[in-house]
Amino acid sequence: MEHGSRTRLMTALVLAVVFGSGVLLGFAADSNLGATPVESADEIANSAEADEPRSRTRLYDQVDPTEVQRTQIDSIVSEHRARTNALDEQLRGEYRAGFKVILLETREAIKGVFTPQQAAEYQRLLEEWDARPAEARGNRDERD
Repeated sequence: MEHGSRTRLMTALVLAVVFGSGVLLGFAADSNLGATPVESADEIANSAEADEPRSRTRLYDQVDPTEVQRTQIDSIVSEHRARTNALDEQLRGEYRAGFKVILLETREAIKGVFTPQQAAEYQRLLEEWDARPAEARGNRDERD
């Protein structure tokens, strides 16, 4: 297999892994730990039909907590939501850093394919691209 084919194959593999990681991170970040405010919970309970399955309510609502217990549960859920959001931000930061490393490695590998003149022109184009604000790039991901 020649160098260009290996580079394309490796790039495709890395992009697939990054995409898959992003999908998994999205599913993890989307899990909803949010509690329904007491007023909303009462409205939902009053408007629900008797034959509707109870699976739409939170598990802790199915044991009929008191108002004091609901307040305590809401506090617990809020604390855990804050911790989850902090973890999400940490993971996004690590993802961005890892993505940047892969992007730079990919760019260097591409430059290795070019002649010195082509590599210099490619580097100039990359620098122009990186200097433009995200809005000017159409809010798209960085290119190689």
